[in-house]
Amino acid sequence: MKFFAHGKLLLTAEYAVLGGATALAIPTKLGQWLEVNTIDAPKITWKSIDEKGEVWYENEFEPTFFIPKQKDDVGNRLQQLFLEIATQNPNTFRSSRGFSFVSTLDFNRNWGLGSSSTLISLLAQWGKVNPYPLQQSVFGGSGYDVACATAKGAIWYTRTPSEPTITAIDFLPPFKEQLFFVHLNQKRDSQKAVAAFDQSKLSASKKKEISALTEAFSTADKVKDFQQLMQTHESIIGKLIGTTPIQNRLFLDYEGAIKSLGAWGGDFILACGDHKTPHYFAQKGYATCLAYSDIIYDGS
Repeated sequence: MKFFAHGKLLLTAEYAVLGGATALAIPTKLGQWLEVNTIDAPKITWKSIDEKGEVWYENEFEPTFFIPKQKDDVGNRLQQLFLEIATQNPNTFRSSRGFSFVSTLDFNRNWGLGSSSTLISLLAQWGKVNPYPLQQSVFGGSGYDVACATAKGAIWYTRTPSEPTITAIDFLPPFKEQLFFVHLNQKRDSQKAVAAFDQSKLSASKKKEISALTEAFSTADKVKDFQQLMQTHESIIGKLIGTTPIQNRLFLDYEGAIKSLGAWGGDFILACGDHKTPHYFAQKGYATCLAYSDIIYDGS
């Protein structure tokens, strides 16, 4: 059996999505694959392959309590995931034979497109379990990334105490050829960023304001309006987390607008400019500048 999960990009409500603000999130064409086969041995084998086809992780687990042969952070997390799957669906591992798992990434693990969230989705698809408690049992987070993993296009995502509210939307900016996703050459630990965020700073009025920005982002049809929304959003989130927006720190001479995505300080940023944008960032030392149509999945 083979399964696929899309990567993700969070365009609005970073950090605030944790407290229930509505976020605009989009799945990426790049994602992760999982192939699962039964084997004639009472054990579970795991192999992880990167986008270059190279094995970056291997381990073996016993089939009852999923104790890893190699005890490390990845092995411990996989054990936790297997245990949660077995709790949700006791029939999943009830077999006289074992299982072989092979996961393969389409994207660089350092890009922050969701190597963990896609894994959660893949295991949930295979085990026929709810991915959200599976994620909470090991990684935590808002869950928007798990929602993107199986989305057919852009979504509005609102976290609630029970099941999240997910609304499919038509996010089709007429200026999409002016949108670029630039990698900052570093990986931010989103788990630590989430844990460090003080949700008490997110008032009801601020949550409402950010949710309104999400809706405005989704419907803007003029590039100048979109750029203004980007800057307004940056200012609000910057004050919320006590951080200066990245354009004011690193890219003051950029003629368009720049917005952080996800956990500020790493992974990708969104740049709205013109055909000169890739050259601008290349000169600054940021070689990974992806056009909107090259990375965003729109269901087609």
